[in-house]
Amino acid sequence: MQNPRRLNIPLETLLEAKKCSKQHACLTDSDYMLCGISLTADNTSRMICGKGSDCPYSSRLGKEIVCTCPVRHAIHSKYGI
Repeated sequence: MQNPRRLNIPLETLLEAKKCSKQHACLTDSDYMLCGISLTADNTSRMICGKGSDCPYSSRLGKEIVCTCPVRHAIHSKYGI
């Protein structure tokens, strides 16, 4: 049995993501699959949505579906994952 994931994100960020239908499982469930990260041509990161239309924070950008979730972006910024 794996230890649960414990990521600390500021309350203000959690409140920005109040449409989350998974109750922010990304912060506590070690089996939860986070949206992926890809680097763009100018070497900036972009979140690629792995949840598709099931997530209220998915948005189409050209042929990609990107993650616009404030919590996922905060996880990447703070923890590098």
